[in-house]
Amino acid sequence: MRTEDSSNLSNPSSPRHFSLDFRRQWEALFFLAVEVFLGLQVLFLHSDLPTNNISHHLLRAYINFTSLMLKIGGYLVFPLVVLVFLSLAKRISHTTGRKIGDFLGIYYVLRMVTLLFGLNILVFDVQSSRFLLITQLLFFLPYSLLVWGWVYWRLDGISRAKGKPLFKLDHDPAFPAVIDYFVASFSTVFSASISVIKGTSPRSRILILLHGFMIYDIMVLILSRAFAMV
Repeated sequence: MRTEDSSNLSNPSSPRHFSLDFRRQWEALFFLAVEVFLGLQVLFLHSDLPTNNISHHLLRAYINFTSLMLKIGGYLVFPLVVLVFLSLAKRISHTTGRKIGDFLGIYYVLRMVTLLFGLNILVFDVQSSRFLLITQLLFFLPYSLLVWGWVYWRLDGISRAKGKPLFKLDHDPAFPAVIDYFVASFSTVFSASISVIKGTSPRSRILILLHGFMIYDIMVLILSRAFAMV
């Protein structure tokens, strides 16, 4: 039995070895997931709101920007995600893969900011469909919560490597698992305040405050569109 187990570990094509590598590739799968949410949101936006029917100049600029980002995502982001997979599979150096992962993370954070700006612009558009903003929010909410979970994990990982944790989780584990940061991010939707995760420094508390502001903004947008539909 031990001989069989050792042969499975030494054989890269064995199912057990594949499952171990698959668990190591969570970050690349994360990038794929957020890219899917982002792509669907942009595609629904362009299908429901053609550029030539837009009168508001800010909304027109936002649509043109998302169109450009969609093209960049197709030609740049997906190849970079593949490189992250290769890094985690030890096909390229870990340092290179880490730099690519950080670049993708910063890219998705910036896209989150621009998307939130666009969602607030859509509130004042009277020509779009009543359900357009709701559809956009349905894709944006899980996308943003995933991105915030990655931000918490990455920043806290850097700080913990220096012996100074940046965040303190509610159950206060000595070494938080990756899933703990995403649970903390998604828990903000179901609580009146962000109490699952706390900052240990002024900059970390400001970051959590910005996260809370984004959640409240999304809830206000949902309520405003619901009242408008009624």
